[in-house]
Amino acid sequence: MARPALKLALLGGVAGYAALVLGSGLDRASARNPALAAYVPALFAAEAQRAMAARALEAGDKQPALTAAARAVVADPIDPRSAALLGAAQLAAGQQVKADQSFRVSAQFGWRDPLTQLYFMNAALAGGQPRLAALRLDAILRQAPNFPVRNMLLAQFEGTAEGRAALAERLALRPAWAEPYMNHTGLLDLPTLRGRAGVLGSLRSGQWGCDAVAPLVSQLAFAGGAIEAKQLWLAHCPSATAGIADPHFAAIRLTRRPVPFEWNLVGSGDVEAMPTGQTGPDQTGLLVRVGGPVALPVAWQMLTLAPGSYQLSWTARSGPVAAAGTQISLSCALTDRRAVAAIAEPDGKGRFNAQLVVDAACPGHILALWQAPGPDLIRFDDLAITRR
Repeated sequence: MARPALKLALLGGVAGYAALVLGSGLDRASARNPALAAYVPALFAAEAQRAMAARALEAGDKQPALTAAARAVVADPIDPRSAALLGAAQLAAGQQVKADQSFRVSAQFGWRDPLTQLYFMNAALAGGQPRLAALRLDAILRQAPNFPVRNMLLAQFEGTAEGRAALAERLALRPAWAEPYMNHTGLLDLPTLRGRAGVLGSLRSGQWGCDAVAPLVSQLAFAGGAIEAKQLWLAHCPSATAGIADPHFAAIRLTRRPVPFEWNLVGSGDVEAMPTGQTGPDQTGLLVRVGGPVALPVAWQMLTLAPGSYQLSWTARSGPVAAAGTQISLSCALTDRRAVAAIAEPDGKGRFNAQLVVDAACPGHILALWQAPGPDLIRFDDLAITRR
């Protein structure tokens, strides 16, 4: 990580530190009013000086930060935070050699200070030691899983194969920061999401499970990374399949956020939909009834198919006979209303098929089941797709 990035990371660490400063009411007041510092008891004086140093660093006031941090070292020389803040202030002032000495002093007191770990994480990355750097980052995130500049730090690893492998070693231990790493992805861009998926895809410690990776899989798929999202889903979800997921609707879940590579019901006041497994232990399929004036999509999932021609088949029955008004669509978005008419097989038992052409317009195509309005319950079941 380049030196400007290190400074930014250290300032983020300072922000996290400043939010956690403890001490008496008087020492906190002295941080706002330096004139009160003379009245702070020795036990709390170092904390007051550390608070002033942190706030000066956040404000970009280099000399006040240096002065307050140096006083904190004098007041409490065995607390690693004092030496670490002095190192951060020296680094901000361009005093690289002095900063290194201060951080080495702080390091002698253990691994708990985040600013010290940030400094030596950067040194390890600059020295071509990603595994050691990941160990330092792990020490930070175990104490603060939502560290203020967490994503910026993680990006230093996610961008290279060596960094991803080093990060995967730490994740394999299932630390507390693994959950936010996989779940807090809403503000990440597509390259970062792909890097994060690459880290999880390289894990050698077994599957994390469908629910654990679902947030990252969904975010990545809808951001344009459907291929990588499907690979991650296959790697960590035991029930995942390469083709159509859950062709009999046996595992559909009604109370969860949409996962693109499973069946999802379309929320609409004109659509009734219920897995038939809720009506009897030996039943399969999805029961659907549509009201309103037009055909509507009732369920969807995302497929990652190579360009080419395909045949999709399924059953749609109203009681023992073929249903009327069943359709399907395969498009780049659920809002695309270009449904394809289904062709019923001549035996009248409710088997339908449709011929589809998959293009390269998008990496993931939305397969949606449609039904025309009517009073009868329609049972969809037994989906399959084959390449022609």
